[in-house]
Amino acid sequence: MTLILPNALHTWATRALTLAGARAIDAEQIARYLVDVDIRGIVTHGSRQIPRYVGEFVNGQINPEPTQKILQETDNSVRVHGDGGAGYLTATVAADLACEKALATGLALATTCHHGHVGSAGIYARRALTHGLISWGMAGGAAWRKPTSPDATVWDAMAAPPMCFGVPSDAGGPPLVLDMNANQFKRSDGVEAALAAGFHRSVFGSLGMRFVSTLLAGSLAGTSAEGTSSWERATRGFFFVVIDPALVGDADAFRTSVRDVIDQSLSLKPMAGLAEAALPGTKEWRREQERPTTGVPIPDEHRQQLEEVATSLKMDSPEWLKDQA
Repeated sequence: MTLILPNALHTWATRALTLAGARAIDAEQIARYLVDVDIRGIVTHGSRQIPRYVGEFVNGQINPEPTQKILQETDNSVRVHGDGGAGYLTATVAADLACEKALATGLALATTCHHGHVGSAGIYARRALTHGLISWGMAGGAAWRKPTSPDATVWDAMAAPPMCFGVPSDAGGPPLVLDMNANQFKRSDGVEAALAAGFHRSVFGSLGMRFVSTLLAGSLAGTSAEGTSSWERATRGFFFVVIDPALVGDADAFRTSVRDVIDQSLSLKPMAGLAEAALPGTKEWRREQERPTTGVPIPDEHRQQLEEVATSLKMDSPEWLKDQA
């Protein structure tokens, strides 16, 4: 395990993505998001994704110089075409427009289509939280296709997109952020075991979230027709709803009540196997306060993956990236 200061990791990641073909300004933004996710401890969607993105740029599967285009727009809605580029760029444009519209009208919807992976859905929830806004976001993909394998079940018919709910609280304390995967069972044998044990609601709840995500962030968003993008990996979409709590009541009082719930929950007895009764978002918020100075933990296997990226791009490796053996 190696502890890396976020600024050092961000500088390296920006350089790697730039050498892979991304525009410098885009590489800087994507790298910032990945490191921020690392800081929060969402280990699957931080800098572990760099090998994937570098490969997409190097292999010409993602447009390195996209120009996002607004396809439809009203006072409280917008649909953005990603032009085959990195999903982070398009989702950011859409999320920021949704926040702007929600602040003006109280409620807004943004959807995106034809771009790459958007990463952790919590990235965009936190952009809304900076404005004191509630949000619900999820990623999706191209149109649903019935599996062709004779052994395929309905579980095999859908991917596992990220989903996030963000609820603001008083400044100075953690928000409520439920940053999750719509698929709560990573392997089909886990589904079978859950069904055999009688956990039908968990299985079908997860199944339903998978289909909802793809239908709303895929088909509804417009990433559904074959041949609409010339970029192989530009098959993703995003769905983002933003609500100003002032639309239905006293926004300050609402945020105070959220803070009270979060604080009071911490005083409850933890569930079995847990150290405390923290609500979703609290631990991530704490890490955001601590890790900029203490560093991001990078396991050896993760570090080795990044070292392989550096080798493939003929980068000079900083000391923290070199084999520690």
